[in-house]
Amino acid sequence: MQSQLAEFTAALEQASARRFRDARDLHASSAAEYRTFWREFLAWSGPPLAIEGAAEPVCVGGDVEHARFFPSLRLSYADSLLNLRIAGANAPALTEVHADGSSRTWTRGELRDAVARLAQQLSALGVRPGDRVVAVLRNDARAAIAALAVTALGATFSSAAHDMGMQALQDRFGTQAPVLLAAHLDGGAQEPALADRVAQLARSLPSLRAVLLLDDGAWPGPGPLPRIAIDDAMARGDPAAFGWPRFPFDQPLFAMFSSGTTGRPKCIVHGAGGSLLEHVKEHRLHTDLRPGERMYFHTSCGWMMWNWQLSALASGVEIVTYDGPVDSVERLWELVARHRVHVFGTSPGYLKMGEDAGFEASRLDLSALRAVLSTGAVLHERQFHWVTRCVKDVPVQSISGGTDILGCFVLGHPGLPVRPGFAQARSLGLDVQSWNAGRPAAGIGQLVCTNPFPSRPLGFLGDADGSRFHAAYFAQNAGVWTHGDLVEFDAAGGARLHGRCDGVLNVRGTKFHPGEVVRVLTGVPGIADAMVVGREAPEPQVVALVVLAKGTELTPALAALLRQEVRQALTTAHVPDVLLEVRDLPVTHNGKYSEAAARAALEGRDVVNLTALRNPQCLDAIRRRAAPQPPAMDTASDASLAGRLCRLWAQVLGLPAVRAEDDFFALGGNSLRAARLLREVQHATGCALPLSSLLVAPTVRAQAALVEGRQAAPSPTLVQLRDGRGRPLFLVHGLSGTLMECRDLVQRLRAGVPVWGLQAVGLDGREAPLDDVRRIADGYVAQVRTVQPRGPYALAGFSFGGQVAYEMACQLAAVGERVEPLVLLDPYVRRDLPAWCDHAGRAWLAFTRLLAMTQAQRGTYVRTRWHSLRASGARRASDGLGLLAPQARVLDAMAGALERYRPPRYDGRLLLVRASGRLPGYLDPLPAWRRAAPQLVVREVRGEHLDLVGANAPVVARLLDEVLAGTRPNEADAIAPLARVNAA
Repeated sequence: MQSQLAEFTAALEQASARRFRDARDLHASSAAEYRTFWREFLAWSGPPLAIEGAAEPVCVGGDVEHARFFPSLRLSYADSLLNLRIAGANAPALTEVHADGSSRTWTRGELRDAVARLAQQLSALGVRPGDRVVAVLRNDARAAIAALAVTALGATFSSAAHDMGMQALQDRFGTQAPVLLAAHLDGGAQEPALADRVAQLARSLPSLRAVLLLDDGAWPGPGPLPRIAIDDAMARGDPAAFGWPRFPFDQPLFAMFSSGTTGRPKCIVHGAGGSLLEHVKEHRLHTDLRPGERMYFHTSCGWMMWNWQLSALASGVEIVTYDGPVDSVERLWELVARHRVHVFGTSPGYLKMGEDAGFEASRLDLSALRAVLSTGAVLHERQFHWVTRCVKDVPVQSISGGTDILGCFVLGHPGLPVRPGFAQARSLGLDVQSWNAGRPAAGIGQLVCTNPFPSRPLGFLGDADGSRFHAAYFAQNAGVWTHGDLVEFDAAGGARLHGRCDGVLNVRGTKFHPGEVVRVLTGVPGIADAMVVGREAPEPQVVALVVLAKGTELTPALAALLRQEVRQALTTAHVPDVLLEVRDLPVTHNGKYSEAAARAALEGRDVVNLTALRNPQCLDAIRRRAAPQPPAMDTASDASLAGRLCRLWAQVLGLPAVRAEDDFFALGGNSLRAARLLREVQHATGCALPLSSLLVAPTVRAQAALVEGRQAAPSPTLVQLRDGRGRPLFLVHGLSGTLMECRDLVQRLRAGVPVWGLQAVGLDGREAPLDDVRRIADGYVAQVRTVQPRGPYALAGFSFGGQVAYEMACQLAAVGERVEPLVLLDPYVRRDLPAWCDHAGRAWLAFTRLLAMTQAQRGTYVRTRWHSLRASGARRASDGLGLLAPQARVLDAMAGALERYRPPRYDGRLLLVRASGRLPGYLDPLPAWRRAAPQLVVREVRGEHLDLVGANAPVVARLLDEVLAGTRPNEADAIAPLARVNAA
């Protein structure tokens, strides 16, 4: 059967007199010619809908913030959903399923009649267009009837789930001045106090004229407000007396709420026309929903997906609701099977629950199921594979947008293949892009929409001048919707989501997205869920909160495995400093994880707007787990030196326990933790060990031998990283001054040669660090000659060490020594443009932002920027990295040396291995290296700078093995991509 998207594409081609090559061409045209797209989509989809008036003008205005669509149209949202042209009166419209398994199906005719009856009675009660109605709902048919009746009158409907707390309800409804409260009173065993909460809420809303009761639950005590039972109202109502009035395209329809984790929830008002058109587009074109099909999206009435599913009635679809608990992994799959659901929507959390439980659907009849939709969080590749392998081989479509637009920015596509980890396509008509610093980004960036779209919200309630609305979505990029999510698009047009922009971690100078770490952690058997946040107090750290599967313990072995998996999949910078076992992660009423709440609990701060959380009690457990706790002394040997060292290691590494044979680096150790550990060892034992000691003695047992003097401590600057035979390889450190970040790379080498490492002077605080590349190289050459008096020499250097290795080669060549090979691993030469260029660029960006602001906004912006500039002052490279003083001095010295060094000419051969991802803030160093070294050969490895010694260490090690074996790289291999390197 031809998809509806294919049918519409043919109609659009005929109307626009052009042909679309493929899905990407269609989307590009729909975004660039959005007026044509929306006019033709209205013409194609509109006849069954209750829309009247002229389609022109399609859009007035050209910027996202102020554009208005279809000002000459009038419509009825409820009549459009319940029209009898797309599906007849006897077609099923809604099946409500209850916790006990019972169900009832309403036909379109029955549902339309019930809505008309209730709307007529609410009109008689005095509900008028523009009024606001709030509701506390279980997810059943009467909730849908109430919503449709209210919107049929032109009033605005706002709903909350029945399990939401009192303060959260007041935060959402108290500012709306509602005239009517619709509510269920029977909360069942899970919410026995629901009726009392609803009555208390009613007393706190002075604008109420009446309460509409949606079930047979008892109202607690007397009250001054009239109470109307929905069944009585529908029995008395006269459907013939209700005329289904039309309203303007921008008639307020739904009042939705942000999560509220950073303050009182924002009340976002959505228009009827934009919501209807966007939902019909997403349902019919992107999801290919059609009459005769059945959709069930697992949601509460407080989440936007409830509104989104309700709108599917406009496509002639039967929707399924469920108001019971999810008390087993098979519960929802059984519902899908029993009611022969065609499209099932859920969350990554539910799919992960089934995967962890080993659930298989072989005993269920899922023959009707043709697609699974997932939203609410990032959907990882494993869940895609699990559904197709263990449930049914159907498209698993990741969709993402939000309450802010009551729709999707990226979602499914019936004509494109599903690729695990990616949403299939951008939403048609929306120019969705990834931006950084106000321009399109090549990789991960902020999700923006650069063209007007009908479902842009009308604004915030109570924001008369639009200043809060502007600040939320348009202050950062004038005239462009900036959503706050992180996204990357690949060459095929697929989208990978990376969480929220405000969740980006900047720990010790390295920025990364916590979703990357979560993806790795949750892929380890025994980890049911995880959250990664950064905390600043008492020191900058990456903290991983892990929820363990039943029967799993956070043992040292599991902790080591988790850190090892992160290090190998990503980089050492991504490895969590602290692993904390928790029973639950903080979740909002919208089902979103709240990293902000977890971060506040970890730092011992009060959580802003605690009522925004569904499970605030979990924060107390996080606070307790985050408090320093001495490791348990469970053996008599704890009094020994090894036992004392085990406890020190556990404290520094944030582990419950450490064994004498555990490896420091396998447990997640890095240079920062090494410095702190050795400081504690010196305080406890009086023995000052150099940082290099952990490279040769990485276990507690080996360290005890150094402390007791049974083994000599290594040199702080020249350390043998690996034994072997033949001519050694000398490896020079990066900006940190240590070689710990290169340890994985050294271990990956297959060449049997010895490997010696050169570390910076001053790491132990006994000497002042050197701040000149030539002086550093001169000292390293002298040390190299103590191991190998004559050449030829094999030199390599990572990052800043590439500069030093290059200078060493120049000095050796000047005295007649040969260097073969010389390998530079992604060395940079200097920072970006001069300071005045950077300041000019920032000034221009600030000027363009000011032009788009109101007078009041400009004053606030200028004052904020002025205070920020005054406070910034001169920054050092080590600022904010949490380094101990000796390490900070070394880093600052190395950074200064890098800035001042200009590579002289070198006529020998050298190999430069560069990462495809450029370090932000640095000029591309390749032109400078080509000028200095005519015989330069370049090999490019796809990935980021630190990936060369992390995730891509096997690739780099193979390149080093080749040159150490005497294989000479050819200039023809220049700029080889990772795939080509792997094939070599």
